[in-house]
Order: sequence, then structure tokens, then C-alpha cells
Amino acid sequence: MYTIVEAAEIRQGMPEYVDVLIEAEDEALALADQRWPGLSYGGFSPDQSQYGRTTLLPDYYADENGDILDDAHSPNTWGTDSWRQSFTALSPTAVSLPAWRTILQGGNANNIGITPEDVIQTIVGYAITDPTLLFGKIKHEIGDKIYPKIGIEDINGFEEPVIVFEEGYVLPPKTHFKLRGFQTIATGYQTFIPQGFMLYRIKDSVITE
Repeated sequence: MYTIVEAAEIRQGMPEYVDVLIEAEDEALALADQRWPGLSYGGFSPDQSQYGRTTLLPDYYADENGDILDDAHSPNTWGTDSWRQSFTALSPTAVSLPAWRTILQGGNANNIGITPEDVIQTIVGYAITDPTLLFGKIKHEIGDKIYPKIGIEDINGFEEPVIVFEEGYVLPPKTHFKLRGFQTIATGYQTFIPQGFMLYRIKDSVITE
């Protein structure tokens, strides 16, 4: 289902991570060819007749309160254009802890909870960069499917933990997406950084500042 490794192993080209990434890439490229006929794959430097590729970006996601994680994000005290969030009993929304929270969701400005148009995203894992883990379990909602909960408390034994899935998730455009987590500690910052990449159809959407 998943494994937990140190970030250094990813940087050194961990074979299992590379294999999952290649499988997700094949699926994403096939979907792009189907969704965007007439365009070919242009990698990181596409021309006008191609679709391109870049890293996963926070401004294509939203927080639990429905605010997109871009440079206009509020409150800006805990992250603008960043994956970093503050999870307390009052932030991003008011809850009675312990509770299930929305860590990330689709950042379509016209329909929060839905992935944006004209992009295909792949998620093959998450890096968690904080010293304290606030969530003991996570689960995904993608399209009309809710995936089983997975326990991640054993992350506490790692210095730079990265969760790597055995199979990646490919998120089509305009698809329901939520990463949910069960919060067990009342307050703190938590940074879940999706590992993978994004294909985009419109170049201006990824070069505009």
C-alpha cells in the first residue's frame, strides 16, 4: 500500500519511487493525449502545439476553509503560496478535536474541492517536513471513490519522512479531490507536500506571477 522512506533516498533515485513515478507518468500522458487531442507532450519546455509538465504547485489546491493556497491566501501568517498550514481547534475551520480534517482539496477557483481545469495532476506520495506529526491517519477522496484509511504514526521515527505509495493517483481535470486526516494533537503547523508532477494545457497558467 505504501512505504515510508527518508527524503535522501528519494533524492538518490530510490528504484521503487522511480517505478511508481514512471507508472503514474504513463497513465497521465495517456489521459492527456485523450483529453487534449491535437497536442503532443512537450516536457518542461512546450511550444504552442504541446502540453507541458511542471511540479505540483500549492496554488492548485485549497485548505479546509476553501481558501486557495496562493499568494492571496488568508491568513498569510501561516503560508502564502505554500503547503504550510496551521491546524488548531479554530484553524483553518472551527472543530472539536480530535477530528477528521481536510488537509488539501481541489483548488478550482470556481468550484472548491474540484481539481482545476486544463491540468492533470499525479500524486505518488507526500513529504512531511514538520518535527511533530499532527495526523495519525489519512485517506483520499478522488472522484466518486473514497479510499481506505492508512495509519502513518510510524513516521515519527524518521528525520525527513516521505510517504511513497505502491500505486500513484492520477487526478483528471475537474475531479473531486480531498486529502483527509485524523488530527490527534490540538495545535501546530503541518506541511504535507504532494510528491509527483502536473501536466498543463495552457502555458500562461504556470508562468503568470
